Amino acid sequence: MTMGCQMNLADSETLARRLLAAGYQEESSLERADIAVINTCVVRQASEDKVYTKLAELRSWKRPGRTLALTGCLVGKSGDDLRSRFPHLDAVVPIGDYDSFISDLEDRYDYLLGEPLPSAGRTGVSHFVNVIQGCDHNCTFCIVPAVRGREVHRPQQLVLAECRKAIEDGARELVLLGQNVDDYRDPGGAGGLAALVQRVSSEPGLARVRFMTSHPQDLEPELLHVMAASESVAHELQLPVQSGDDTVLRRMARGYQVRHYRAIVEQARSLMPDIGLYTDVIVGFPGESRPAFENTRRLLEEVEFDVVHLAQYSPRPGTHSARSWEDDVSAEEKRERINELLTLQRQIAARRSSRWLGRRVEVLVEGTDELGRPYGRSRQGKRVAIKPPAPGAAARLGVVAAPGALVQVQVLNTSAGQLAGSLVQARE
Repeated sequence: MTMGCQMNLADSETLARRLLAAGYQEESSLERADIAVINTCVVRQASEDKVYTKLAELRSWKRPGRTLALTGCLVGKSGDDLRSRFPHLDAVVPIGDYDSFISDLEDRYDYLLGEPLPSAGRTGVSHFVNVIQGCDHNCTFCIVPAVRGREVHRPQQLVLAECRKAIEDGARELVLLGQNVDDYRDPGGAGGLAALVQRVSSEPGLARVRFMTSHPQDLEPELLHVMAASESVAHELQLPVQSGDDTVLRRMARGYQVRHYRAIVEQARSLMPDIGLYTDVIVGFPGESRPAFENTRRLLEEVEFDVVHLAQYSPRPGTHSARSWEDDVSAEEKRERINELLTLQRQIAARRSSRWLGRRVEVLVEGTDELGRPYGRSRQGKRVAIKPPAPGAAARLGVVAAPGALVQVQVLNTSAGQLAGSLVQARE
């Protein structure tokens, strides 16, 4: 079970591939499984509480011959206390320390580790690749540096080797991940994120490259130029602003001002007019006055993001903001502010989507939705549903709109959340 962000999803995939290579088989039914692993998130208290609830539920599942393990960010935060709180927990696995865990399983289940299977991948259409772990920033609201540690940069050659193996196993899209992916630097001196994205995008057989999450303080103009010049790099930028008020940003220790953020957006849109812009906003941070909130609202109105991930501030023990300031915006006021922004953003998102009506978009097909329609994402990150074909063309659509296909879709309908259209053509 995986909780939290794409970084956790990538870590789960890495552990799953290691287990498969060691000879284990994946089991979809918990009741038939011998080993259960929970990959945890602690970005908010609700996320942490969800882990404790799940651990309590699994007491009835645990019996001799079954192994319950925990990994992820909660291990970095509370690993020493978990075994005493949950005696039925067999293993607490630090992030990335999977070989030791698998070695312990070898002793527990009394088998000899054989040769790795020749193709033990779990690669689908998209494959997540961690390029940098941890974070060297000290945002006052964030617990990530405490649980994932300081930055560790993977050598470019190892990243490229994983990318090539994923493509060989069938991946059509690679997503380069980091808590602050813009800070990536090859330890061997082969360059930063821009150089890495350029190298990855040139790999044969690849349809698309994405990366996340960016930090406004560290995003370099060179990266935007690489995005604009490449046919395979997504025109999609995940760039959390967190607040539209300079005083709040200073309290958050974000390291930039609103004018700096606006300058990045202006440059990105000058190079890629149709770029998809995604951001995060925290509402009700300590000291956020009504005028400060209005500055955030004004920023959303003026920038017009495609997607805004909104969260109410909640103190996280161990962070600077929890230690230093009173949580002085009432719960009622936070709800009112977040609802105000939700209403505004739904209108903006619907307007942003409507720009695509009647146009063609390039879609990388990911699968089939609950209505039986192929779906995927445009180069700008918009979800696109492909409508059923005209009578007699169903067989053709079933072939060319299979997962992994790169297709052209004529947009016929739009909403705040997605586009829908009909297949025009496909290419390998």
